[in-house]
Amino acid sequence: MEYANVSVRFPSRLDTEIEQLIEETELYTNKSEFVKEACRARLTELQREPTVAALRLERLLARAESDQTDRETVDSRLSELAAAVDDDDLQSAVTTAREETAERLLDE
Repeated sequence: MEYANVSVRFPSRLDTEIEQLIEETELYTNKSEFVKEACRARLTELQREPTVAALRLERLLARAESDQTDRETVDSRLSELAAAVDDDDLQSAVTTAREETAERLLDE
C-alpha cells in the first residue's frame, strides 16, 4: 500500500487526550494509527449522510455542465452516490440544499 505524509497540528489539549487514551487503553499503537482510524470512521459517516451526497451530486453535475468532467466519470460517480443513499433521503436533501441556497442568495 502506498502512503502519503500528512502533517496535522492539534491543540495541545487534544494531543494530550489522544496520547492518554492510547496509553490507558492500548487500543492503538500510536497516534498515526488513531488518526487514520478516526479519518476512516468520519469518511464512512459522511458517505452515509444524505446532505453530503446531495452536495457531491450538485457539484458533480455543475462540473459536468461546464465540461470539466467527462460523461463516463459522471455516470460512474452518480452510480456510486446512488448506491450510498436512499433515493427519498437524497431528494429531500437536494430540495433542502436548494432552498437554503436560494434563501442565502436572496439575503445577499
